Amino acid sequence: MIGGNLTGINFSGLATGIDSEAIIQKLAELQARPLQRLMVRKSELQARMGAFDQFRGLVNNLQTAAGALGARSAFTIVRANSSDTQVATITGSTDALPGTYDLRVRKLAQAHKIVSGAHSSATAELGVSGQIMVNGKVVSISATDTLTSVASKINTANAGVTASILRADSGQFYMTLTANETGENSRIQLAEVGGNLILVPSLKLVSYTQFVREQRENSAYSMRFNNSTNPIATELNLSSAPSGTVQINGVGVNIDLATDNLLSIVGKINGASIPGVTASIETETVNGTTYQKLKIAGSSSTPTFVDDNNILTNLGILQNQYHQELVQAQDAEFTLDGFEFRRSRNTIDDAIQGTTITLLSADADNPKRATLTLARDTEATRNTVNNFVNAFNSLVDFLKQNASIEKETLRSGPLFGDTTIGNIRDGLIQRIMDAVPNLQGDLRVLAQVGIQLGQDGKLSLNDSVLNRQLNENLQGVIQLFTANGRTTNDAISFVSSTDATRPSPTGGYEVVITQVATRASATAGVAQTAASTQMETLTFSGNLFGNQNHTLQIAPGSTIDDLVNRINNDFRLRNLVTARKDDTGRLVIEAKNHGSAANFRVVSNLDAGADNSGIGTTGIDAEGLDVAGTINGEAATGRGQFLTGNSNNPNTAGLQIRVNATAPGTYGVVHFTRGVADRTRLLARQVTDIVNGDITLARNTLTEQMKSIDEQVESIRQEVSRRQLMLREQFARMERVVSQMQAQGARLSAMAASFQASLSTSQRR
Repeated sequence: MIGGNLTGINFSGLATGIDSEAIIQKLAELQARPLQRLMVRKSELQARMGAFDQFRGLVNNLQTAAGALGARSAFTIVRANSSDTQVATITGSTDALPGTYDLRVRKLAQAHKIVSGAHSSATAELGVSGQIMVNGKVVSISATDTLTSVASKINTANAGVTASILRADSGQFYMTLTANETGENSRIQLAEVGGNLILVPSLKLVSYTQFVREQRENSAYSMRFNNSTNPIATELNLSSAPSGTVQINGVGVNIDLATDNLLSIVGKINGASIPGVTASIETETVNGTTYQKLKIAGSSSTPTFVDDNNILTNLGILQNQYHQELVQAQDAEFTLDGFEFRRSRNTIDDAIQGTTITLLSADADNPKRATLTLARDTEATRNTVNNFVNAFNSLVDFLKQNASIEKETLRSGPLFGDTTIGNIRDGLIQRIMDAVPNLQGDLRVLAQVGIQLGQDGKLSLNDSVLNRQLNENLQGVIQLFTANGRTTNDAISFVSSTDATRPSPTGGYEVVITQVATRASATAGVAQTAASTQMETLTFSGNLFGNQNHTLQIAPGSTIDDLVNRINNDFRLRNLVTARKDDTGRLVIEAKNHGSAANFRVVSNLDAGADNSGIGTTGIDAEGLDVAGTINGEAATGRGQFLTGNSNNPNTAGLQIRVNATAPGTYGVVHFTRGVADRTRLLARQVTDIVNGDITLARNTLTEQMKSIDEQVESIRQEVSRRQLMLREQFARMERVVSQMQAQGARLSAMAASFQASLSTSQRR
């Protein structure tokens, strides 16, 4: 084939001598010239899209800085300082208040540490078996156990102690037990579950002498238990629980740890009518967990105890004397401005609001002293304001490079003339520099706190003006920057808002209450006038208890005052309800919180009578009401005392107020304003929204334009390819025709030559 395309190689002009491929390429170049313009346009769009992405990042940075400045915590930062960091250190949170405190430390909290007697070997078999108890955790010992393996078992029991083995220079071995927590309540509790065969003669950790383990104000306390209604054996995981008679002030009380629980033990002790002795259950909260403890109190002195069966030692009332105490369990003791404090740890977070104090040294005779100072950290606030100013100025610098035109060269940035960019810039400047409407007080514009907009379009900060306003008018500064609400009636108070809440007009949003919130309350049908004669179980359920039952057992011999105290000190009930007697002596149980979420039901296992709670077996349903009303005439949803504008409201969506009113009515208005930083944050969030934000919509437009260009480019390329193919086919046909003509001419020439030769031959003849 002549003049065709064979495996991508063109043989053109072999017949005609014409360079047809060069002609085709030239024609294709002419036809493809629009491609160059389209690719230039696409490159411009890509540069604009890249600039939009950078712009979005800078607006996001401004949003972050504005969000930090729009939080009240930015203005309430407190710097904490100790005059002697060898005595104590202090850190403060946003809840801390400025002040100065005189600290004097007498004692540091210490972790209990004991040591055993000497052992000749750490690996020799002890030859005894049974169970011991360490801080309420059972440790099983076998005859083949060694001192080392017992230490390992204690450590794996998670009993709150660490067991170690020491080897002295004398070649003797000792076991040490160290409490993992500090404080007097961390005193290590050790007890034999069976006979006295392991702790005393074998491990040599304790002696046969006993003492009251925890003694306070004529009372002896047990160790902590998780539940007062489970059998002690279940609580302690005892496989063989001891039972027998213990002597309390010489009076015998039969106790079986396999079946008795704390409540039944209280009932048995009180039922024994021991002169001057009463038993009860007390709750104790440690690190957020609430425990139950048996309390045995004497009227004039701590009761005496005799226990030959390890019953009271298993309960933690008695403790065998330690062989040797290396470090005594001790609480921290200190004073703040002369007020006495006692804590189980050296890290104190509940003495001064919003602070954490760490005690480091003490002296019982001459207390270590330090002055603790809490001062408002205006420098941190100033840094937050500076971050906002810098974030805005970075945006301005970017726009100068990418959204402007050079006067001399007339070269423009990729975002020059873009209306989206212009609208966002103008909107940000407006929200930053315009006066905040409806503010209470003198501060309404940023210039009053030292922030000015310069001729170059950038913000500047006058530190001295800002510091003066922070010191003289902190609330005014907070209102200038943050979202705020204020009310005209003390019966209502502003709580919070959402991004959907609109600033109120000058007159504010009127608040109308149609129903006030109430607490769920249950009143017994019968007043208790006599001590109970049998065990009573009260069962609580309903919304307040997560629709799960909570039971409370009342020991025999309890009076109405005992019952009230029992409810108010129960580890769960005390956080949810309060109990009292009404004027007629009847039991009243009331939810601590208002509204329907605190509804509950209480029922007794006993018929209502004068010798019990009076609740009865029918039970009582206690129901509270949620507040109801409108804000600005718009619908609102009540939950307890909190009234919140519905999410579809045009103005008050998400606006939440607290209503303390006691009767329906109109309670003034609530004024809601958005400060400079909050307004800026909100606009920045809106324009950078990844779905409907202005920047996203602009990018989508650019994406569509580039997609259209790609489609045009592809169409042109396909047309050029089609045209090239057509031209090659046309030139190929021409080459074939010319070639055929040349071949025919050659044949004719050959025939003519042959005829001429024949003619010449004939003539010669």
